[in-house]
Amino acid sequence: MKPLIIDGSLCLVNDSGSVFARDITAYLEYPGNDYNILTAPAVGKWELDGLVAKCDNVVMEFLPDGEKMMVRTTFTNTTGETIETPETFYAFSCSLNDVPTRLLCTRATVNNGNKLNEMSSQVDTIVPMWGARYDSCDFVAYNAEKGNGIFGFATYRRYFGIVKAGGDGRLEATQFLEFHPLENGASVTSDLVLIMPCGDIATEGLINYARLVREYNTSDVEPRPMKFDVPVGFCTWYYYGGKINADTLRENMDTLDMHKSDVPVKYIQIDDGWYDFWGDWQTKWTFGTHMKNFADEIKSRGYIPGIWVAAFGAHPNSKVVKEHPEYFIHKKDGEMYPTPSFDFSVPETCEYIRDLFHRISHEWGYRYIKIDIITGRLVPTGHHDPDYTTIMNYRKGLQIMREAVTDDTFLLACTAPLAAAAGLVDGMRVSCDVFERWESLRDVFNSVIKRYYTHKNWYINDADCLLVRTKDEEDEQCWRLCTRTDGEIQTFVTAMAASGGAVMLSDKMPLLKDHQFKLISMLFPLNKEAAIPLDLMDSFIPGVLDFGVRNGTRTVALINWGDADTEMCVPDSRGKLAFEFWSQNFMGQCDSDIKVKIEPHGCRVYFLTEPSDGAIVGTDSSVVMNIENGEKNKADEKLCIAKKTTDGWVSDWQ
Repeated sequence: MKPLIIDGSLCLVNDSGSVFARDITAYLEYPGNDYNILTAPAVGKWELDGLVAKCDNVVMEFLPDGEKMMVRTTFTNTTGETIETPETFYAFSCSLNDVPTRLLCTRATVNNGNKLNEMSSQVDTIVPMWGARYDSCDFVAYNAEKGNGIFGFATYRRYFGIVKAGGDGRLEATQFLEFHPLENGASVTSDLVLIMPCGDIATEGLINYARLVREYNTSDVEPRPMKFDVPVGFCTWYYYGGKINADTLRENMDTLDMHKSDVPVKYIQIDDGWYDFWGDWQTKWTFGTHMKNFADEIKSRGYIPGIWVAAFGAHPNSKVVKEHPEYFIHKKDGEMYPTPSFDFSVPETCEYIRDLFHRISHEWGYRYIKIDIITGRLVPTGHHDPDYTTIMNYRKGLQIMREAVTDDTFLLACTAPLAAAAGLVDGMRVSCDVFERWESLRDVFNSVIKRYYTHKNWYINDADCLLVRTKDEEDEQCWRLCTRTDGEIQTFVTAMAASGGAVMLSDKMPLLKDHQFKLISMLFPLNKEAAIPLDLMDSFIPGVLDFGVRNGTRTVALINWGDADTEMCVPDSRGKLAFEFWSQNFMGQCDSDIKVKIEPHGCRVYFLTEPSDGAIVGTDSSVVMNIENGEKNKADEKLCIAKKTTDGWVSDWQ
């Protein structure tokens, strides 16, 4: 792919010579008087010098990378006057020579004026209408008659970005300039825009995109190495909320001690409720012991201590707000922003947070830190450094935090912009909160399943906590009363396995029954790879989830997220030996692809194996079968062995 000027229009042309995109331009939008929106367009004729296109006020640098093309655009204000409040930079606008038939878009989460992609941002699959325009955070993936592609940003260092996709094939990559004045003759430069044709969006497109973003987005910093195993732990939040003390943790650890062999919890994470004031982060007297002493106690019991902080802001009544208002972002009138938000363009702020994380990690001994409530403390404008932007403040904060902790401290970001943190943290919440109703599972896993490509490419995905309790396992300490049925909880476990990410338990462990611990144990050995949603571009919530092949067996889960019976199909299952895990049913050799009617909110998990006499085709103990060298993973595990007879295939349990 290369740029070319055709009939005065700046275009992108494929290696074959066909036009891929035409009418390329860039421009600025800013507010005028009386709610008008003014435009500063590209001026003059385009001229091309190799891979650099220029007109009077715009320069586009084209950076080819195989079939992909990246573009960096610089816009210079030549209006003759200062643009006081520039709002939106249309860094790259083009028309595809192909009309999209499907779009994968992410709705923006709007906070403090920022529009960004974070855990609660809904991911939608859309059939575009001609003439309609669709906004998507960061990037858009599309299917089209002549080919599929991804269009958006490859770097997230300067500004948050929104892609505008039209049903007519018009694509625009925009960035929010946060109203930083642009004087006459001054310039603004975009992050890298990516145009990437690809094959199948699900199996290769998004995964390749994620890897590219990590590479380019961390080229200016030392990327966080992918050295941690997928976390398994216990979190206090979804049962106790903020009403916790040391005894709360002790009684849960007592129960977890008895289940170490079948539920191998590694982390004990203390959530909200342990501290005096948000921003000061000293032990609350009602917790019952100093945080350092309790970390030592957790370690003495064979677990790794974890803790929750919301380190991008502070409570208005905290000591740090009263004594050091200069640490925080201020409005134009000089007043502190109403929700005190740390300004990392201030060196003293950086040292304050550096000292906090050094204390938590080095001195207290916590090796798993959940950094929460970030999006709500990211504020455009008002930084001490007038050139600072929201995304710069975010990335600087994360860099300070990771520099301050030990090498073996796992950093999890939560309620945080997703792409800008690629390579900067070890884990990331990629879904909204999971609460007590079935509907919350649909919302959670619509995001988790559609964000499979970020897992182990940007960081380890966190699908929020696993709750297996019913009302019979709740007492007066429970603040979120669960209403899910046993069948829905089984689907919950299946979806958690499909996430490939962190498993954090958040029930009151002493109240759980043996069959619930048995259900949790079916996640182990832990699946650590995200399942591919084969119906990604065809379903509102994907339900055909391919775990891939492990030691000769392919695992595919079907989940009916709907409220009516639905017939579902396992693709490419014809000719395979099939075993359904939840029913423990050996189905023999498939004459055709498996088709099954699944009840509302229900699921099936199929193991598919090539026909072979004596092949291991099933297990009674793990949602994903991963039997290495024919050896059992658990002492009490039973394996289903396929036997070929003159009458067909039969099973033998060993």
